[in-house]
Amino acid sequence: MLLHAKSKMLSIHKKMEIMNEADEIMYTVESKAISIHDTTYVRNAAGEPIATISHKPISLHETHIIEFVDGEQVEVRTEWFHVMRDVIDLEGLGWQLRGDVLQHNYEFVNQLGAVLARTHQKWVSLHDVYYIDVLDESQLDRIVAIYVALERIIREREIRRENESSTAAMGGAAAMNSGNNGNP
Repeated sequence: MLLHAKSKMLSIHKKMEIMNEADEIMYTVESKAISIHDTTYVRNAAGEPIATISHKPISLHETHIIEFVDGEQVEVRTEWFHVMRDVIDLEGLGWQLRGDVLQHNYEFVNQLGAVLARTHQKWVSLHDVYYIDVLDESQLDRIVAIYVALERIIREREIRRENESSTAAMGGAAAMNSGNNGNP
């Protein structure tokens, strides 16, 4: 099953719709603009809750907790020392996400090494459009919720990089101004 996700970037609330090939909404995702717990809600097409995703604020790794409506919890946690490729462990399932996360090009792999789904980004689009090719439809709800958690991790990395580059640029400008001393 091929799904695609469209993100509404200019919304007060962070929203995303995940649709099938016929452009029918399969899942909706919503995060509140201001939230103490930084919680995201995933619902199916009927509006029924599938999962709640929250950020673990104190952790050595980038960690998000997914709680499914049946009580199952999955921890999405990045690994250290994977410089060329991202490997993200999914504690509780024994799965991993492998590939280039920032380029939205990665695979969902189960504990036996079987690929459950693949993702990639559509490069030319008015909105950010991402594709999820689900190979094991029996895991559809889990794959979608994990995909959403990973999108949060990617968004946080992008914000951190923007903040670091802004800080570095301001530091460089300050150094140039302090070296000027008013002399032409």
